[in-house]
Amino acid sequence: MPRHASFRPRHGFTTIESLIAAVVFLVGLAGLLGALVQARGATGQARRLMQATDIANDLAEQIQLWNFTDPRLAANDALCANDPLDKTRKLHRPKTAEYNAYIACMHGELMLRLSGASFGGLQRPVFKDEDKVEGRNETAYQRFYIVRTETVREGVQRMQVWVKVLYLDAGEPRVVTTQTMRIQMGGV
Repeated sequence: MPRHASFRPRHGFTTIESLIAAVVFLVGLAGLLGALVQARGATGQARRLMQATDIANDLAEQIQLWNFTDPRLAANDALCANDPLDKTRKLHRPKTAEYNAYIACMHGELMLRLSGASFGGLQRPVFKDEDKVEGRNETAYQRFYIVRTETVREGVQRMQVWVKVLYLDAGEPRVVTTQTMRIQMGGV
């Protein structure tokens, strides 16, 4: 009688099964890594937006402390005063004539320190990005403001101030705008 080899089940995985499991694991890991990279980018974007908002609010709060007749609060040209929210998005098209004209008609960093007047707010609007290395990966913010003054009635003047913070996020210009209002009654 011929002897037949008895079949015994082997315990463990074959090489093919192990390779398939490794590939499935690596595909899942690559998806997770992509999600983490995207989350880090979104976190950086949110941090820059928050910083720009803080810078705008800082300047708006400083402006509230200035005298109503402070020369830094001189009314802006009509180009800015008539479109303080930049509805035509001139600030989103750098290196164009419209962009340059709009920037030129707003009050900027030089006006903040006009004639030796003290500025108690944020002195240098630059923040380090995620890696916190000095001089590398910094986001620089430009601050501007627009002032529009109008007489409401005799003896009452209203001043509206729009503060704009311009910065680059992933190479694209972004603008944060906040507004403050002041009323002066009596001697104008």
